[in-house]
Amino acid sequence: MQAESIQPIPLILNEQSVETTSTNLQVFLAEHGWTEGRFVVVINDNIVAKSAYPTYQLSAGDRIDVLSPISGG
Repeated sequence: MQAESIQPIPLILNEQSVETTSTNLQVFLAEHGWTEGRFVVVINDNIVAKSAYPTYQLSAGDRIDVLSPISGG
């Protein structure tokens, strides 16, 4: 019996093309170093609530923007 291979899916992350085999948003963010701190995730022009990260499933072609607040005056 042959193991099923996981095909990477193409995404746009902060205007850069990337591929991932992680379809779970929380896992994807952790793989890219976003586990702590203040940031907001926007997928396809929709803000994703932090409470939804563990269950949010990414799809091929999703446009993901991870934004951090800028302070100053």
